[in-house]
Order: sequence, then structure tokens, then C-alpha cells
Amino acid sequence: MTEENQIKTFKHARFSHVLRNKNFLCLWLDQLMSQIADRFLLYILLILVYKLTKSNLGVSIPLLIFGFSAVLFGPSAGVFVDRWNKKHVMVISNLLRGGLTLLIIPFMNHSLIVVFIISFLIFTISQFFAPAETSSIRLLVEKRDLIAANSLFMMTLMTASIIGIGLAAPLTNFFGITYVLIVAAFLHLLSTLATLLISLEHRERQMALGFISLFKELLTGFEFIRRKAVIRGALIKLFFSTSVLAAVCMLSVSFSEKILGIGAANFGYLIFSTGIGMVIGGLFLGRFGHHFKRNRLAHIGFLLAGLALITLSQTQNIWLVFIAIFFLGTGNAFIVTPLQTILHEKVPKVVQGRVFGVQNMFINSAFTFPVVILGEIADLVGLHTIIASLGVLVLLTGLLDTIVNRNQTD
Repeated sequence: MTEENQIKTFKHARFSHVLRNKNFLCLWLDQLMSQIADRFLLYILLILVYKLTKSNLGVSIPLLIFGFSAVLFGPSAGVFVDRWNKKHVMVISNLLRGGLTLLIIPFMNHSLIVVFIISFLIFTISQFFAPAETSSIRLLVEKRDLIAANSLFMMTLMTASIIGIGLAAPLTNFFGITYVLIVAAFLHLLSTLATLLISLEHRERQMALGFISLFKELLTGFEFIRRKAVIRGALIKLFFSTSVLAAVCMLSVSFSEKILGIGAANFGYLIFSTGIGMVIGGLFLGRFGHHFKRNRLAHIGFLLAGLALITLSQTQNIWLVFIAIFFLGTGNAFIVTPLQTILHEKVPKVVQGRVFGVQNMFINSAFTFPVVILGEIADLVGLHTIIASLGVLVLLTGLLDTIVNRNQTD
């Protein structure tokens, strides 16, 4: 299909279309509530670890646990998602995560190791939930609505992170850790109810059992990614952009205290500004994104994010900092949403679970391992240098990608 025909096909895509879709609305509510529950749990883990270790290195432990579960189980979970009923996977995942969240309560004041083990189980179950949820989008919405649906999911992810962390602090201060964990479990229950309302088609697949068969299916997923340059490129760019954004969010703590002089505790204002930028970018894409080529939107996103980072590294003016980090969020929205849409459009349904399982591994890994490494580098070379270097890398990525793809269509 030519680019002109694609634009005509998508010209009526709007948020209103996807929100009038009862099945997608329930899936979106499922995402919203489960994301907030996940952020509640992460906040509690960070508090528990910091109280014990009193160190920033200790605080990275929950993130590393999350990253290891993604690396170990993300791709293989996708194999099962391709075999199983996706609705059942989401329902069971939510129930198990809610139950395990409650199980943390009796151990949190007695054994942090048991808390970590339970948390690892919760994060592992999430590796099954994520590809089932992501691959369900393509099954529930029309092709013309994919960019609007992905914009909404991206905005919800960022908004849920802000709301989750933002609400967890006062709830913990007023009611205590136990109360927050109970609320998180209850949100998983509500997510389960929302999922039960979804009408999601499932075709039974007769697949051989055994380790060898599972391993072959896993290799099939990796081979598909290897052979399809557009899929491979989208996954790599998603990993890179997410790593940069996660690193900047982590560095914002020191940036707030050492560069802006507003105190480390106020780093949340920078995160909030980034989130607002992502939401505004998502709203723009949901309304006008169908007028542009997918790759062109991603190119704009990389260029915008790169310029924002370079600006951020060269100023101490608080208002200019907020403007720069706002456009960093907007640029990230322009990167993530079209790339996710490309994956939904180009990946066949039969391997979507495996591909999105690998994607989930990449995204979760981007929030852990690069963050720890870049944090250590920042201590050696300084905040300005590391942020400027990231900006140059992001800018060059956008320029090179534009050159390579200038004669290609989505």
C-alpha cells in the first residue's frame, strides 16, 4: 500500500473511535489499574530497601530484580502467550499478582529476602501479562485506529507512573505501607474484572509439548526479528530511547540538587514535566499522527529529544530546564508511539506474543541495566557531560535514521 493510500485509510482515526470500542476500553482500564498497582509496589520496595541499606546503590536492587526477570523470562513467556488464550493469561496474571502482593505484608518487617522472592515472582508473572496485553491491541482495534490506540496506551503508561508514584507517597505517609499494598492488590482485582468483560477471539493451536518444541518456537521468534529489518530496527530504537529517558529520570535527582539547587526531593517536578510532554505529544499523535509517515514521526522525535538533552546540559535556568525536559517527553512520545504502531502493523498474529515478549524484555532491561551503568559514568564525568553526550547520540540517531530511510515508506 502506498503512503498516500495509507493516509486515506487512517484519515478518520481518532481517540473517539478507540474509546467507543468497548473491548479496547476494558483493555485500557486494565492497563491503567495494573500500571498504578505496579508503581505502588515498586514505591514500597524502594522504601523498604532504602530503610534497610540507606544507600542509592541499594535502591537499585528492586530495579535489577525487575530487569533480571525480564531477561530470564520475557522472550520465553511470549512463546506461551502465542499458544494460550490471551484473555485467560491476563486474568490469571492479575489474580496471581494481586494475591502475591498481599503475601508481602506478613514478611515485610521480618524478611526482606522473602519480600524480594515474592517480588521476583510478581515481576515474572508480569512478563506473561505484558505481551498478552500488547498483542491484544491489534486484535481489538481496526488498523486505522492503531496509532490512536498506541498513543493512548503510551500516555496511560506515563500518567499511571506519575499518579502511582505521586499517590503512593502520601498514602504511605497517612495510612502506612500495608494499606498501600492492599490498595495495589485491589487494583489488580479491578483489572481482572475489566479483562473479564473483553470479548477476545482465540484460535486453538495444536502445538507439540516438550522443551525442544518450546525452544524451537522461541528460536522462530528470534529468527523472525533477525530477518525483518523494520522489526529489528524498531525494537533497537525503542530500547535506546527508553534507556536514555530512564537514565535522565534517574539523573534528575542529582540534577535537581547539584545543578538547579532546588533539593533532591523536588526531582519529581522534572519527572512531572517530562510526563506532561509525553501526554501532549500523545494527544497530538492521536489527533494528527495519521497524516505523517511512521518513520518520519520517529525521526522528528529523535531530533527533538536530542536537541532537548543538549539544551538541558548547557543551562542552569530552571525555566529553560523545564521547557527542555518537556520537549524531551514530547520527543519520546513521537518515538515510542509510531514505532509501537509499526510493530503492530508488521508483526503477524501468529508470532506477536514472542515478538512483544522480546520487546518487553528490551523495555524492562532499558529501565535497569543502562540506568545503573550510566549512573556510575555520570559520577565519573559529571552530569553536564553525560547529558550532553546522550543528547549528541540521540541527535545523531535521528539524523542517521533520516538519511537511511529517506527513500523508504512505512
